[in-house]
Amino acid sequence: MEPFKVEGILKRVSDVQEISERFKKREFVIETQEQYPQVIQFQSVQDRVNLIDGFQPGDKIEVFFNLRGREWQKDPSSEVRVFVTLDAWRISKVEDMPAGSGDEAPAEQYEDDLPF
Repeated sequence: MEPFKVEGILKRVSDVQEISERFKKREFVIETQEQYPQVIQFQSVQDRVNLIDGFQPGDKIEVFFNLRGREWQKDPSSEVRVFVTLDAWRISKVEDMPAGSGDEAPAEQYEDDLPF
């Protein structure tokens, strides 16, 4: 499966959670900047729990992540549940392009001798 990426504004970051001696994770939430913004929770695990360090709520970031899913069943007679997580493996700050940065289409001006 191909890795995914999404941009958004960092809303909040949780503390590192020690789930067991061998597993730790950290969650963070972003809000996308689309017509219909989405609030998305990610996790980083093990040696990647510090990926979000250095970013502050309000920062525009790009998150590269893998989609993970697993089934869980409490006992043989109960319903099978599916859990999905978004595992972040790289985070970078997105810099907004300042006005006049040269990425805009050049404005063309025409001179003509039309009376209107």
